[in-house]
Amino acid sequence: MKPMSEEQRFLLAQSMSMMDAIYDDQAAMLWNEEDGDSESHSTRASAHYAVGLLMRGGLGYRERACAVLHRVMDMQFDDPEEIYYGTFRTSPEAIVPPKGHFPWKSFGPGFSYYLTNTLERIADKLSGELAAVAGRDQVQSAFESAMDSVLPPVWASYDPNWREFIACAFAIILEHFESQLPEDLVSRMDRAMERAVIGSVERRLSDAIPMNTNIELMHLFICDYFGHRLNRAEWIAHADNFAEQFRQSFSEFGTFAEFNSSTYYGVDLTVLGLLRNYGRSSEVRRMGSEAESGLWDNIGLFYHAGLENLCGPFSRGYEMEMTAHSSLGVFLYLALGESCKHLTGVNCETSHDPLIALAGVNVPSHIVPALRSFSGERLVRKQYRELCERDNPQANSHLCTATAWLGEHLMIGAMSGSRNTSGQLHPATMHWQSEDGERYSLRMVRREHGGHWSKHMRGIVTNAEAEKDKLSIQVEFATDKPIEMVFEISGTAPIAAEITEGRWRLPGLTFHVAAEAPPPIVAAAGERLEIIYTYRPASENEQMRFVLEKI
Repeated sequence: MKPMSEEQRFLLAQSMSMMDAIYDDQAAMLWNEEDGDSESHSTRASAHYAVGLLMRGGLGYRERACAVLHRVMDMQFDDPEEIYYGTFRTSPEAIVPPKGHFPWKSFGPGFSYYLTNTLERIADKLSGELAAVAGRDQVQSAFESAMDSVLPPVWASYDPNWREFIACAFAIILEHFESQLPEDLVSRMDRAMERAVIGSVERRLSDAIPMNTNIELMHLFICDYFGHRLNRAEWIAHADNFAEQFRQSFSEFGTFAEFNSSTYYGVDLTVLGLLRNYGRSSEVRRMGSEAESGLWDNIGLFYHAGLENLCGPFSRGYEMEMTAHSSLGVFLYLALGESCKHLTGVNCETSHDPLIALAGVNVPSHIVPALRSFSGERLVRKQYRELCERDNPQANSHLCTATAWLGEHLMIGAMSGSRNTSGQLHPATMHWQSEDGERYSLRMVRREHGGHWSKHMRGIVTNAEAEKDKLSIQVEFATDKPIEMVFEISGTAPIAAEITEGRWRLPGLTFHVAAEAPPPIVAAAGERLEIIYTYRPASENEQMRFVLEKI
């Protein structure tokens, strides 16, 4: 390895301190602190820990890394007929998915959309017909439980993305540390990677489980890297082919399908750095270089250095605060140095930092000034083609338009055209700073009554537009379920608010609100405030409209 910079050394030391503290020597794995679950272990984080142990070296750390790597490989699924072949159990405590009932290779590309859509319709119809006998929710839950005992439920019983995440970590370990590892361990790693890449290629070609951008990039990297390492010409050709497809798709608007996401941009930048440093094929490296430069162009448009956040809207994401569920602050620190060190605080992505330290950063010089200081009030309009994961695979790349207005102390994000069913879609957002320096955010989310916003949900379409000091939103409903549209407000200080039908007085900001919707309910949700508008299927109005304008 090349000598590391001060920033790289800091990232390695901080992440290893965090991971050392949650290492379980008896299990040879990390506890699953990244998901807030201290009663199970994390296979992915353990693979990242092995990278850091080998980077640190000495004092028995190499031996510990070997034990961790063996334990990670114990978690791999090795039945080539199952849809989860080559991926890894998320933890030793995770349930084992059902097997032997799902000949998935017999179906054509995109079959999962039709299967999922059909089963959802059966569940809705069955729960409606039996609602008089048992509660609708109980019937639907029983049906879904029965399905999951026969068909392996993705995300619930296995995570297909662990193939790509762990394979990236293994690639870096083999690249830098193969000579320090026992031969039997290296051989076992190569066999595990053969299974992982085969499973990843089968997933890609079948489109059984669509790949979002961060996984697509990892897929290209591992096919290229291990194709050359294991002399698999078909993997090399596959990587070159899909790299060209990715390049052409990217060139249309200079955007990713996984657009404007602080959560996933951190992963994207990591993999693009791996392609830059370790890519074998010139075609793959060229695609990675163009995409990395273009991604920083997009970040420069939407990043507000004064508010230290990426402006919405977000095609996918968990939190509004950039440093809460993202590595993007880590990349800003690598690029800008000490002035951004406070953006590297430990979060659920910190186990990735050893890989990030090796991947490094390559910000185009013309973008750096916009990352250092607020580059001025502006209205941004950018188009992209989304990946609608649970839509017809022949028509799941809808054209979306993002608008964003960035002022000195307020920024607004809005999205139109999306048909994504994912709750991670945030089509209407705001960030602002009050006069006393406290920062706040607002996002619109949707959920079933008593449910969680992150679930996939059909029949709700939001179109929004941002202007200077103004956010306009229209929501259309085509569902027979009661839906709550929630304006969720959070901040760095307690939220004292006065909410009336036509005016919201929030800390540091007051809006005039024009709402064509039922009267709202205002409720505290922990440290957050929720303004809730409820759609009821029996009502004649199948739309809601909102205009929020700064006073």
